[in-house]
Amino acid sequence: MPRSFFAAKSARTRLAIAFSFVIILCLLFVAPLPSTSSATQGEIQLNEKGKQSRPEAVPGEVLVRYRSELQARRQTRATTLSAEGRQLSIQVERFEGADIVPGLRKAYVNPEDTHAAIAALKQQPDVLYAEPNYLLYPAVTPNDPLFLSNELFGLSIIGAPQAWNTTTGSNSIVVGVIDEGMDINHPDLQANVWTNPGEIPGNGIDDDGNGFIDDVHGYNFAVNTGTIPAESHATHVAGTIGAVGNNNTGVVGVNWQVGLMSLKFIDGNNGANSDAIRACAYAKLMRDRWVSSGGTQGANVRVLNNSYGGGQFEQSFSDTINALNQSGILFVAAAGNDGTALEHDNELVPFYPSSYGSPNVVGVAATDSSDNLASFSHFGLQTVQLGAPGVGILSTEPNNTYGVLSGTSMASPHVAGAAALLLAANPNLTVQQLKGLLTFNGDLVSSLSGKTLTGRRLNIGKSFQALAENDTTPPGTVTNFHLNTQNGRSLNVGWTASGDDGTSGQASLYSVSFTDSTTGAIIPLKSIVAAAPGVTQAIDVKLPYRHTAGTLTLREFDNVGNEGVPATFSVSVPLVEGDPYLTSTGNPVALSTGGTPLGLIADDGLKSNFALPFTFPFFGENFSTVTISTNGNLFFSPPPTRPNGDADDVPSSSVGLATFKMISGLWDDLRTDRRSGDDVYVVTPDSNRIIFRWQTVTFGDGTAATELPVSFEIELRQDGTILTRYGAGQQSPFADIISRVVGIGGGEPDAYVIDTHTSEGALIDLTNAREVTFLPRAIGINSTVQFSVPQFNVVESAGVATVNVTRIGDTSTQASIDYATQDGSATQKGDYIFTSGTLNFAAGETTKSFPVLVVDDNFQEGTETFSVSLSNPVNTVVGARSIASVAIFDDDLAPPTSNPLDNADARFFVRQHYLDFLNREPDSPGLSFWSDQITSCGTNQECLEVRRINVSAAFFLSIEFQETGYLVYRMYKAAYGNIPNEPVPVRYTEFLPDSQQIALGVVVGVGDWQTTLENNKQAFALNFVSRSRFATAYPTTLIPDQFVDALYANAGVVPSAAERTSIIGEFGTALNTSSIPARARALRRVAENQALNQQELNNAFVLMEYFGYLRRNPSDPPDTDFGGYNFWLGKLNQFNGNFITAEMVKSFIVSGEYRQRFGS
Repeated sequence: MPRSFFAAKSARTRLAIAFSFVIILCLLFVAPLPSTSSATQGEIQLNEKGKQSRPEAVPGEVLVRYRSELQARRQTRATTLSAEGRQLSIQVERFEGADIVPGLRKAYVNPEDTHAAIAALKQQPDVLYAEPNYLLYPAVTPNDPLFLSNELFGLSIIGAPQAWNTTTGSNSIVVGVIDEGMDINHPDLQANVWTNPGEIPGNGIDDDGNGFIDDVHGYNFAVNTGTIPAESHATHVAGTIGAVGNNNTGVVGVNWQVGLMSLKFIDGNNGANSDAIRACAYAKLMRDRWVSSGGTQGANVRVLNNSYGGGQFEQSFSDTINALNQSGILFVAAAGNDGTALEHDNELVPFYPSSYGSPNVVGVAATDSSDNLASFSHFGLQTVQLGAPGVGILSTEPNNTYGVLSGTSMASPHVAGAAALLLAANPNLTVQQLKGLLTFNGDLVSSLSGKTLTGRRLNIGKSFQALAENDTTPPGTVTNFHLNTQNGRSLNVGWTASGDDGTSGQASLYSVSFTDSTTGAIIPLKSIVAAAPGVTQAIDVKLPYRHTAGTLTLREFDNVGNEGVPATFSVSVPLVEGDPYLTSTGNPVALSTGGTPLGLIADDGLKSNFALPFTFPFFGENFSTVTISTNGNLFFSPPPTRPNGDADDVPSSSVGLATFKMISGLWDDLRTDRRSGDDVYVVTPDSNRIIFRWQTVTFGDGTAATELPVSFEIELRQDGTILTRYGAGQQSPFADIISRVVGIGGGEPDAYVIDTHTSEGALIDLTNAREVTFLPRAIGINSTVQFSVPQFNVVESAGVATVNVTRIGDTSTQASIDYATQDGSATQKGDYIFTSGTLNFAAGETTKSFPVLVVDDNFQEGTETFSVSLSNPVNTVVGARSIASVAIFDDDLAPPTSNPLDNADARFFVRQHYLDFLNREPDSPGLSFWSDQITSCGTNQECLEVRRINVSAAFFLSIEFQETGYLVYRMYKAAYGNIPNEPVPVRYTEFLPDSQQIALGVVVGVGDWQTTLENNKQAFALNFVSRSRFATAYPTTLIPDQFVDALYANAGVVPSAAERTSIIGEFGTALNTSSIPARARALRRVAENQALNQQELNNAFVLMEYFGYLRRNPSDPPDTDFGGYNFWLGKLNQFNGNFITAEMVKSFIVSGEYRQRFGS
């Protein structure tokens, strides 16, 4: 058996967060030195009114990623139908650098069909995503009055002189400058400019065979040449990273010696996203060649500096950065700077690429010489790691000159240079070690507290001190992590600090996050500097809307990035406070007529403090006035405005909904000043309702292409209900309407976004769209469900804990609520069996209960507890006791001398299989039958071994498991295929609750079990296809043929023509796949395909050994990857499924990891 199956290894949880906005280059102003600088100021990307420009893209180009490289290779030229039925001709080509993301291609279409092609490609079953090829633009800040000529304060303040006592850098460490072109002939840079040893300059030949001609010092991806022009911004950045030191010339960089690789993709005013990807791909290519050749080819690229950015999320760019991480390349990025009135908080309005959640990204804010956060600098409590000097930075400029620039573009190269300096001292540092040394050792400065993850400004001198410690000991786990007080979503949590190395020394950072128990989403909440060991700490955190139950986790980090074992506890919020609205869509409804015009005739106009006819409740507050925007919004908080007073709420975004208390009926760049009668009209049908109707508004800038009008309205009701309706209007396919948002927000994450009515990257038509309703949960709910007591007790040997739930108040209607267990000191791996489900109260029913199975192990461990929580109430609300604890009282009187798995009567061994594989107590005949299979061997050890293996395997092969747990596995396989980069389709935490749902009440051979099983299958299939993940993967606009073919493609089987036709027939004559029952039937029939059943049997057999015996994913600790899983699958396949010859089952049931669940 491979050692990794049992080896104690560590694993880290990584978080990738993605938002949606525009990308803009942070090219900052130049304050020229009077006698030396000839640089000029760039252009601000605002229109004549100061309005932020919409994200622009290359017309006629689409970045599309197919589900596999094989599928991508099959694509060359295709014809597809647009949403309105037009034929679109699409030419698909591989582009240089696309290999960094498998399946990535560039599609060419007629420029006027760009958005329609994106929408059509997204509907193709073989497409993962399609997105515009966005342009990246220069964005300049105003001149800063601090002019610090000839003063390199930045190097002193970050402790560079102290670091230089250890090393001044190395030319073998290469930093890629993704930017404009840098001046490779500058006398203060020339000696440090990287030179490709395998390339002969100017001969027009690809001498080193890497696919690039004359890439002597890097490459110009903007125009596809090895010629690098000398440009200001990149030259300045390069000088901060590595201007030559000790040469009696000009300035010095963080590194005296380094390799500077010029990766130009900005040309003039902009650069295409695909060219930025190509620049990254080149860096990865050269790094991989350097590694594979032992340093004789390529370049040792370990750091990329990215002093550009903006707000538009690009999945292709995110995938690219993750690929860089796999090659050991750190991605340092400017946090962003903004000279307008727009929000600087990257948590609210993300600024990419620094806001990408990839583990190799370091986002950098800018500070001045007094350690103040620069006035222009963006910040972000989770996505900006630290600050660095970025105001009045003197560095190299083209043509042997020097100049002063300010911005996060100048802060980022300080960090990139520091990373290269650390690598010069220790080239073997991993990306995570490098990131930890940079981020956890800076100086604590008050201006960055609460603004960045660490609250620190770079100090490379202290990073070198930490490097010298050679610290591999993780910090200790904090003790007594607990809830002090709670008021709805607002929590105060406390703990006792641990140490740096276990219990000694002082850790660097504590990070608190929330894990949603339903979705598994990990949401960072707040970070705090660690106190000295033994000191009590407390912080206030607020759970985001729409996340009502889950786990709070506190992670500990030391000054080199070592992470301790997290501390956790469960928490929940009453649904009416945490998720206060129910959303639904209904048939289109005609708009109101008549009404009073507001006289709001404007482009980006506001009508402030409009008096409502009643007090309107919105996200727990009452409002008597509202502000109306021409851009389709109602604001209950101060709206964003530009300095001239105009509305500053364009372009629209889903993230923006979480920034303001607002209602978006149709948020876009709208105007009411293009024709007579255009306006916002107010209608009051009765004393309980008011309607705001945007009448024949137009889009964009008033050009002919955007003149065709649309009408829509927002209705407010006195009880807090909100409705939006959409009228008829001819939507031009050329109109600039790609950033349309419909939803409501409470001024904090997460907002309610109506996905069917929202699009931020493709054309969407809301003509006569369905009516949207936002219904406050508090309306008409007069009953409460909660646990009967705060703690339930059970003696371990009893084997089962009964948990009671009560309903009080109005019980005249049906109601339901979900429940689930969470680990505490007792864990689901060895103390109890994870349990989840739904309690359905009939009318008049006031009490329900559910069992939690308890494991009677042999350990003497005292009293242990786990928790149970209630969530997702229907026709009721969760009461104060939404979480209860369950205490298991240990009745083992002495330390273990044996393992109960070895008991002679075999009943513990057999019962545990029922618990682990069938999620139920054994029926008496079954327990006796399977126990007798083993005990009948007497003392014959060979017989006992074979019988124990056969009994174990029988639970997976049983009808009961094959028709429940194995069906769940196949449903995931047919719906989604395998998890990206993993050989399995489902995770442990997904499988457990689903397998319990489908198996509820099923005991083969007892009662009418077949009817119970069939009812469960139907209910589970309906639930499965109703989930948001399935709806996203299979939009209802798919025609039945596409829907069924996509299922079979994910399943990896080819159906017969008759079977395919029959399953398509589940949708009848429908031209779409909106029928939920038909979707459920089709998915189930594909999942029950016999070829799929046979194909996946061995794969599922191995996976269930991990899920059942080890209660974890194959790649969870102590494993770190799927090596063990692949080994056993290979063995099982080698012996054609003979698990005895393969010794698979035997290895699991005799493994130390399994046996240690129950005893020594």
